Amino acid sequence: MRPAKWAVRLEKPGLPNMHQVAPGIYRGAQPSAEGFRELEKMGIKTIISLRAFHSDEKFLESTTLHTERISFKTWHPEDEDVNRFLELVRDTDKHPVFIHCLHGADRTGTMCAIYRIVEQGWGKEEAIEEMCKGGFGYHSIWVNLIRYLKKTDFDSLKRKSPQRNTPENPIPQDSQ
Repeated sequence: MRPAKWAVRLEKPGLPNMHQVAPGIYRGAQPSAEGFRELEKMGIKTIISLRAFHSDEKFLESTTLHTERISFKTWHPEDEDVNRFLELVRDTDKHPVFIHCLHGADRTGTMCAIYRIVEQGWGKEEAIEEMCKGGFGYHSIWVNLIRYLKKTDFDSLKRKSPQRNTPENPIPQDSQ
């Protein structure tokens, strides 16, 4: 049986493999032009693309959506990409966000697992289990992503990435 706290599947036109991870955090595969319009209708503010060699810009020209691109390489995850991702998802002014790569499985799954570990306090094994068995289409060829999740010192990454901008913990204006 699927654990209730795993991401919830959503059926939306032009948005394959779409799930809600947490309030204000959505994930999926590469949206079509129709999908980007649907995201705008849903009130999504920020698109976080993890694709290294593809830009969403042509699809976003006629929308109010803001895009952030992190060239996250499946074959070589880098801490700087993770820190940038955490900076974006911690900034509630950018919420709601939609995170995607091509399939919405491997790069997106890794970043969502990191979100679960760093921001939601999940254990590494629990986050990896959701990533691999959550129905997102994880490709087992990418064992290096699992190794990265297992070996990374996320407590250290928490300290290195910028603090969260929330109503309870606003970032002072002069430090931005």
